[in-house]
Amino acid sequence: MLDPLIGQGPALVRQLASLYPSIIQRSRAAWGAVYHSSNTRPAFAAIRAVFGGQVRKILVEQLRRQDPDLVLSVHPLLNHVAYQAIASSRRRRPLMTVVTDLVDFHRGWAFPRADLVVVPSEGALEVVLKRRVPPSKVKLLGLPVDLRFRPPAPGEKQALRRRFRLEEDRMTVLVAGGGEGSGRMLQQVRSLAWQAHPWQVITVCGRNEKLRRRLARVNFGTPSLVLGFVNNMPELMRASDVVVTKAGPGAIAEALATEVPIILTGYLPGQETPNVKFVTDAGIGFYAPKPEQLREAVEHLLVGDPRELQAMAERAAKIGRPYASLDIAREALTLAAGAARQRAESHASR
Repeated sequence: MLDPLIGQGPALVRQLASLYPSIIQRSRAAWGAVYHSSNTRPAFAAIRAVFGGQVRKILVEQLRRQDPDLVLSVHPLLNHVAYQAIASSRRRRPLMTVVTDLVDFHRGWAFPRADLVVVPSEGALEVVLKRRVPPSKVKLLGLPVDLRFRPPAPGEKQALRRRFRLEEDRMTVLVAGGGEGSGRMLQQVRSLAWQAHPWQVITVCGRNEKLRRRLARVNFGTPSLVLGFVNNMPELMRASDVVVTKAGPGAIAEALATEVPIILTGYLPGQETPNVKFVTDAGIGFYAPKPEQLREAVEHLLVGDPRELQAMAERAAKIGRPYASLDIAREALTLAAGAARQRAESHASR
């Protein structure tokens, strides 16, 4: 509802935050340096000291205008300043943090003074407890994803392929690079579709229009569908047998909710590094950073023993949390209602 960093923040903060898409597309190493250098107590304290006051003013003003019953933070840099803004407002309201990284994350996420911290995995739970968040304030509910991400109903996979003008009985690979179309997608698609293969490929380029135009001009040997930014990713995922993507937490959670095996091709140094181990250790996918490794992994899953693909899908079903959004919303409402009762009891006792 509010983005005090990019949407309403000071000019310098907006400029720095807006560099994120360019950095992750052009230099993962640069992002790793930024992440690790800011993920120390002194550095994080310095960031809060420089930018916290300006962002806090925005939050204080929004609290005054909107008067919410609960503040829900989904960004690691906003927990501390949100707490300070609440403390300076006229009435107390709870602060709830929803961690949107999967296993490990920036220290800004683990804020012990929050009323509730929601984590997406067992690994994330261990991290926040190590960072001194009281166990009574932590709940493992999963990563919130669109409720449209679900397993396909009987016959739906084939029906969706017909809608997308794909061969309904041909195994299908979905290649995605997130909203920004980052990663070495050009090389990945070439390895999967340049020559003739027994599968078909859906490529989602996101906002990377240059990549979409370039791929759209290629006459691939393998049937291919090239798309730009889409709003029907749940349907595309249900039409597919395997998802090829970088190790972003959202993409992994969406694949788990859809019960589709994953092949990871890369990760951002920092918060995404442990996501690769999470996927491979859970037996729900492979890590294939090189194009030839990717092609071999896809061939192994789609041309080899079909029982392995099915086993991966079953393991994904066991650890996926497709209804995490509803569970998190329920906790938010419960927390807000509890605070309202406390205020009513306080007024009644006066």
